Order: sequence, then C-alpha cells, then structure tokens
Amino acid sequence: MPRLEALAHGRDNNFQLLRLAAASFVVLFHSYALTSRWTHEPLWKLAPQLNFGALGVKIFFIISGFLVTQSWLARRTAAPFIAARVLRIYPALVAATLFTIALAGASSTLTWGAFLADPQTLDYAWRVALGWEIVYRLPGAFAANPFPHDVNGSLWTLPIELRLYVAVLAAGILGLLARRNAWLASVAALVVLFAVRPDWFPLAPNEAVVRELALLFALGSLAWVWRAALPVSLAGAVVAVALIAWNPGGLPRGALFAPLLAYTVLVAAYHPRLQWHAFNRVGDYSYGMYVYSFPIQQMLMQRFAALEPMGLLALSLPLTLGVAACSWHLLERPALALKSRFDPARNPP
Repeated sequence: MPRLEALAHGRDNNFQLLRLAAASFVVLFHSYALTSRWTHEPLWKLAPQLNFGALGVKIFFIISGFLVTQSWLARRTAAPFIAARVLRIYPALVAATLFTIALAGASSTLTWGAFLADPQTLDYAWRVALGWEIVYRLPGAFAANPFPHDVNGSLWTLPIELRLYVAVLAAGILGLLARRNAWLASVAALVVLFAVRPDWFPLAPNEAVVRELALLFALGSLAWVWRAALPVSLAGAVVAVALIAWNPGGLPRGALFAPLLAYTVLVAAYHPRLQWHAFNRVGDYSYGMYVYSFPIQQMLMQRFAALEPMGLLALSLPLTLGVAACSWHLLERPALALKSRFDPARNPP
C-alpha cells in the first residue's frame, strides 16, 4: 500500500478534476436554491445533513489546506508565498466583481447612471474585490427573482479562505509546519479551544460552518505535513464513503465526517488506479466557475423566471464554463505565470 508521500509529487493527481466537480456541485445546488426549490435538491433529500453545495465547498477547503501548506513548505519565505496566493485569488476575483456589477446593473430597476453613482455600488466594488469582507447586494439588482437581491452569494467563503492563508503563513513563520508533531499538537489544541471556549473565536456569520471549514482546511494541511505516514488505500476510501452513506449512530455524518471526507478526497486525488492524467491538459476552470456562476444564474432567473432547477442548470452550466474558460486562459493562467518572479530560488541575485 503506497504512502501519500510516494504519490504526492508534481502534477500527477486529480485535484483539477476534483475541484471542477466541486464547483459543479455548487452550481447544481444553486440551481435549486435560486429557484426556491432548496429542499428538492437530491443530496439534501437523501441526507438532510448534507447538500451538494456544502459538499463542494468542503472539498475545496480540504484541497486548499493541502496545497497551500505544500506551497509554503516549497518556499518557506513570506514574499513568494503571499505573491502566489495573491496571483491565484485576486485576478479572477476582481474580474468577477466587475462582471457581477455589469450583470446586476443590467437587471437593476435604476438607470445605469443612477446605478453606477449609487454609494452601494462603490461600496460593493471595493469590499468584494478585496475579498476580506463580502457584501451581497447592489442597488435594485435582481429584486424580483425567487431568491431576491443577492448578486454573488458564492463569495461568502473567500474571507474564510484568506484568513486561513494568513494562519498558514503565521504557522510557517513560527516553524510549526516544518515539525509535524508540533503542527498536529497546535491543530489539536485549537480544536479543543474551539469546542471549550467558542467565545474566544467570534466567527460570524455562521460560527458552526466556519469552524467546520477551518477543520477541513486543517486536515488537508496536516495530510501534507504527515504525508509520509498516510497510506493511500482505495479500500479505505470505499469504507469511508460506505460509512457516510450508512451513517451508523449519526457519527459518520457528524463528528467523523471531516476526516472521512478528507481521506476520501486525497485517495481520489492520488490513488494510481484513479488517475486521469489527460484531464490535467484541460484548463483549471474550477475557481472561475465558482466566482462567476451565481450572477449568471441570477441573470437567467431574471430573464426566465419560470425556470425549474434542471432548466437553470442546463442553461447556466455551459455559460459559466465558457466564462470560466475565458477567465483561465486570458487572465488566471497569465497571472500565475508571474509567480516565479517572486521566487528567490528561481531568481538568484
């Protein structure tokens, strides 16, 4: 049985495929949410503790914790690490902010002049483009939709993600990530503190959800640090999925859900029998799908108010994929190519 360390090298993995699937799960969930069919969503009907949107977000955070920790340990200095994060997050985020404003303005009850001059529009533009604090409304936008007013609800996870990047940076500077026992002890201590003294960690707006995402991110981070000790077992992943489906005693979808899902994601990413190398020649459209999909779906609901969930999915998924592909090839990939300029190892004095 191979260890994760023997498999986790280069780009021989399925992370790009898994992230695209996770982004598609979010689009699927929003097809039900934005048509006011929340409880009709298939996974929600099968398992009320879960839904495809939440599952997609959780997969993103596991992968992010794993890869961002890898990113720090490959660089071990702040400037190139920060540059890599900024170049990955902000080009598409700024573009998505402007894209959302454009679609919202076209749907607004205000004239274009009044819409652009409204203080709420400027407030939205700079807050959302920074990513540290997300706001959801633009003046007069999508007011008559079944899910009214919100223009890009997908972005609520970005402030959490950015704060976790800061946590990885701090842990890296303190040397915790380079010492696996110290990092494990630190994460365990934080989990205990979260449970015992939640008032020390005010995590608005939904504290329980934020803590779960932070835990999933931490499990991904620990998996990279402890990769030499982790076996990659296809049978183990099958057992994990079976336990979640069976849910004996409620534990696999409760306290055990995070480690079971994290292990399943990593096996799906690295097990040799599951590799689909050809898919990595396709662009990485997942982030673009995540940040552009919600306003596209709201725009479609504004134009075709009678759409049912599957109709909205059928229209929005290819449109979103097309926008995400343009974003990747014209914006995101050129930005990521600049990362090496900030890496002193590749640019000696």
